Amino acid sequence: MEKRKKTYKNANLKHLYEKIRGGHVTRYHTRPELTNGQNVAAHTWRAMVILHTLWPEASKNCLLHMMYHDVAEIAVGDLPATTKWNYSEVHSILKRIENDFESSIGIGELFIPITVEEAKACDAADKLELVLHCYELITQGNKSAVDVMNRGIRYLKEKYPHEKQVNRALKMIIRLHNLSK
Repeated sequence: MEKRKKTYKNANLKHLYEKIRGGHVTRYHTRPELTNGQNVAAHTWRAMVILHTLWPEASKNCLLHMMYHDVAEIAVGDLPATTKWNYSEVHSILKRIENDFESSIGIGELFIPITVEEAKACDAADKLELVLHCYELITQGNKSAVDVMNRGIRYLKEKYPHEKQVNRALKMIIRLHNLSK
């Protein structure tokens, strides 16, 4: 028993650096006017706060999924969502590369798959973080973020029209945005 426990601890440490390195990836590399210094680590923390605030009952597996959801970007970069949406074949290949990378650093061993509902909550938290990031840029005078924020809002309204948490958060963001005009 003691030997297995020790091996498990070493396995956790074996890929620690690769997992942490994923946090250094600069977001929005194809839209540098939106970056504002944000990296995957900052985005992930903010998305986790949103997830935990709007879905406080989220399981440990759901939180772990959110924590590691962009780590593979160290291998593939931060490909724009619009590219993934417009080119399903690119998205499919990208998913395979990300899965291979995650497996190579042991992320798949950390948690069991999440439910469909938890996957939706993670996706919504991820996109809400994008919308909030753009909102902050707009309040600093960066008009370049308006189109991305509006696309994020449209995405959330279309994908989650009946999700109370998402709609409440969007109303708050839109109200704040209208007050700042």
